[in-house]
Amino acid sequence: PLSFRCVHPELKSLAVGLYTLIMRMLAGIPAPVYFGALIDKTCLKWGSTSCGQRGACRLYDSSAYRYVYLGLSAVLRGPSYLVAILFFILIKKHFQNKNSRPIENGGREDTPMNKEDNCKVKERLPGSSDAENESCI
Repeated sequence: PLSFRCVHPELKSLAVGLYTLIMRMLAGIPAPVYFGALIDKTCLKWGSTSCGQRGACRLYDSSAYRYVYLGLSAVLRGPSYLVAILFFILIKKHFQNKNSRPIENGGREDTPMNKEDNCKVKERLPGSSDAENESCI
């Protein structure tokens, strides 16, 4: 979604293709391998094949399975949350520094600082009536 706003319209299809490729390489292919390897560690009883090799798992340790499944999800998501928090802090500091520049008249750029300045501005304007100038005095 964000890549659609950051990319020129003529490059959007390339951006979507590269995004999909990178997501498959970093998440789609390794994640099932990680989960499969760790879930196999929770097996209590392995079956055997007709050739005598190790077969499918017959019985899992349910509490270990729960910790492995939820723990691996948390471990894989944790760094992304840390990076997101870091970027949020950096962006917040960047925009606070941009908005904290002092303005001479206390933040009101188009209004005079005091009543005398208001009268001076009115006196300089061509076509101002005497009644307007007297109300400032």
